[in-house]
Amino acid sequence: MPLLMDEAAKLAEDDRQRGIIEELLDKDEFFALVPFVRSKDDTFSYTRELELPGAGWIDPYDDIEESTGKVENISTKIKILAGQFDIANFISEVKSDMYDQIAVQAKFKIKAVGRDFKNVLINGDSAVNNKTFDGLKKLVSAQKTLTAGANGAALSYSALDQLKAAVDLGADFFMMREEVWLAIRELNRLHGGNTAEMMMVENFGGPMRFYDGTPVIINNYISKTETQGTNDKTTSIYAVRANEVDGFHGLWAGDAAGVRLEEIGTNFNKDSKRWRVKWYCGAALRATHAVARLKGIQI
Repeated sequence: MPLLMDEAAKLAEDDRQRGIIEELLDKDEFFALVPFVRSKDDTFSYTRELELPGAGWIDPYDDIEESTGKVENISTKIKILAGQFDIANFISEVKSDMYDQIAVQAKFKIKAVGRDFKNVLINGDSAVNNKTFDGLKKLVSAQKTLTAGANGAALSYSALDQLKAAVDLGADFFMMREEVWLAIRELNRLHGGNTAEMMMVENFGGPMRFYDGTPVIINNYISKTETQGTNDKTTSIYAVRANEVDGFHGLWAGDAAGVRLEEIGTNFNKDSKRWRVKWYCGAALRATHAVARLKGIQI
């Protein structure tokens, strides 16, 4: 069964543990939209759909043509994303009358964890750094990569529609830089728009950006200096189908969605304690048609 972060927060028994998960959920739309699947091992193995079988109309007594879909067996490793911090005993005991200093520092650390995850979500390449998982830039196929222009081009409604249509069974979200979202808003102002730009979404505590009925996730780790032809100042938009059957989804291992806050203990030569935030996580792409990329967008 897939797990959304809001459900993981309900399952966490410790208040601080629950706060760590809720911090991820409240600060980033991605964790409200993308399901996470538990891995019972350090390696998650699955079958990736490459090509669907055919079917056809027949008359009575006609021979029925046989065909099978093409699949690929994939294995991906669960990775460890972690950080730690020290709290002086004096600070935690004397300065915690208004704020739990441990909780404050833990929230700071989980923000760093969330940022690192979003970076790898786009740019991760396990062949370059085997401590990370493969991100969308590496996972997207050449057949699902569209180009705005030979040497880059300004964003257009037509290009956005083609990107959305490239995800065969429907995209669940777009992922783009903030500057690209501002360009979409400018197009809406110039041409009257096509749908509401902000809507409320279940599992997320505030309004979320939308384009043509599809949620938009901002990720500024998408490069704005990608080279397209002679232009070295372009960027990309990703359209993603998110589910655990034929889409993209996250992975976790361990308890409480793999996210935890641990007290390591007293530092050997200091009057302080060390705490660690860690996440056993990864990502999987169930079908190559579930991710499409529009590159060469000039901003």
